[in-house]
Amino acid sequence: MIRAILIIGALMLLIIFFFGDHGLYQLYLLRSERSDIQAAITALREQKETLEAEKNKLTTDSKYIEQLARERFRMAKKGEKV
Repeated sequence: MIRAILIIGALMLLIIFFFGDHGLYQLYLLRSERSDIQAAITALREQKETLEAEKNKLTTDSKYIEQLARERFRMAKKGEKV
């Protein structure tokens, strides 16, 4: 009888250890989620750098602004044919 209680108790502890709120499976899921979030943060940082470079070009580089106006908006200078 005591042996059965000890085995059941040990099984319960193992189940809690692996599948409880702070168990190994939950730890695995959290690490996986953390990895995904870190990858998203890295991608967003790269996008931020790209957008900041674009912003700087748009505020300082008149040739770049002219190129964008011609390519995206089909604009032309006076007297120029497109």
